[in-house]
Amino acid sequence: MGDLRNLDALLESFVGEGGPAGAGLRVYIGNDTVYERVLGWADEKEKRPFRADTICQMASMTKCIAVTAAMQLYEKGMFLLTDPVEEYIPEFADHKVFETTGRGENRVRPASGSVTVGDLFDMTSGITVDWHWNNPNSEALSAECDRLKAEGRYNLREFAAVCGRTPGAFDPGEHFFYGQSHDILAALIEILTGLSFGEYLKRNIFDPLGIKDMHFEVPEEKKDRCSVMYSLSEGKRVVGKLPPFLDFPGFESACGGLWGTLEDYSRFAVCMTNGERKGVRLLNDRTIRLMAMNRLSEKALKDFRNAYLAGYGYGLGVRTRMEPAAGSNTSVGEFGWTGGFGTWVLMDPKEKLSIIYFHQLMPNREEYIHPRIRNIVYSAI
Repeated sequence: MGDLRNLDALLESFVGEGGPAGAGLRVYIGNDTVYERVLGWADEKEKRPFRADTICQMASMTKCIAVTAAMQLYEKGMFLLTDPVEEYIPEFADHKVFETTGRGENRVRPASGSVTVGDLFDMTSGITVDWHWNNPNSEALSAECDRLKAEGRYNLREFAAVCGRTPGAFDPGEHFFYGQSHDILAALIEILTGLSFGEYLKRNIFDPLGIKDMHFEVPEEKKDRCSVMYSLSEGKRVVGKLPPFLDFPGFESACGGLWGTLEDYSRFAVCMTNGERKGVRLLNDRTIRLMAMNRLSEKALKDFRNAYLAGYGYGLGVRTRMEPAAGSNTSVGEFGWTGGFGTWVLMDPKEKLSIIYFHQLMPNREEYIHPRIRNIVYSAI
C-alpha cells in the first residue's frame, strides 16, 4: 500500500469556508481499514465534532441499498428483470407515453412496449419525478401525488399505481432519466414480501450487518447526533434546509430517504465489495457482478454521462466503470453511487477496495472532491 497522506491535505483544504463544516472518509482493502479521517464539525455553532457515528441524510446513497434489497428477491426467483411491471402492479397495463408533435403540442399514445422490472432498475422506465419539473410526465405525476398527499394516501404502493396510470416521458428503454423508478421497485418489494420497505431492509440488510443507525425517520433520542445541513451562499457556508420532497413522513423513499452514518454504510460497502462481511452475505458474487454491468444503450448513455460520470455506465441502480481512460485510474467494474448532499461510495471487487465518504452540504461539490479522493487512493494501491 502506498502513501495515503495526500488525502489529509485534500480533506483539510475541502473542509473550509467554501466547503462543508465537517466530513468523514474511510478506505478499506478487504476487511482492513487502511485510512480513516473524520474532521470538522457536525454542528459548527455548537462545536459538536463530526464523527463516524454522526447521522447524515444519505439522499441517493439509499439507492445502492434499495437495489441490493430488490436483488435479494431476484435471487429467490420472485421476479425476472424482463418481467413486465404490470404483472405485479396492474396499473402499468396498457401503458402510455407522452409525445410532442411537430407543432410542439403534447399528445398521448400507446407505449412501444411494457415497462419491465429491469427498466426500473436502470432508470429507463420513462418515469420522471413528482417534483413539478417542466416535463409532461412530471407535471401530471406531481398533480396526482399532490392529491395523494392531501388525502393522506401518499405511500409507495399508491405512488407506483399513479406512475402506471400516468403516461411516461418516453418509451421504455429509450432514454435514461434519473427519476423515481426505484420507488416503484420499493413498492414491488412490499408487494412481493408483505413487509413495509423499511421493515424488509431492517430484517434482511441492517440487522444481519449490525447496522444500528439507518432510518427513514431518525428517532428522537438520536437527533442530537445528526449533522447540520449546510448550504453555500456567495461562496460562504450557511445553515441550509432539506428539500421539501424529503420531508414527507411515512414515504420510505428508495430514491433518497435514508439517514445513516459513515460507520454503518462502511459495513454495507465492505460486504458488497468482498461478497461478505464477518460471515454475512447479502448477495451472491455473480449477482453483484450483474448489478455492476452497464445496461444502457449508446443513446441512453448520452443522457447519463456528464463530466463527473465520464467513463461510467449504469447497471442495476449503480454507476459502473466502463472506460478508465476517461479521466480516471480505477478498475473496470468498480461501482457505487453518490448522495446529493455529499455522501459517496465506491466498491471495487477486483481490488477488494471500498471508499466511503460523508459530508452534508448543498451543493455537494461532488465533481471536485469525489474524483480527487478516488484518484489519490488508486494511485496508492
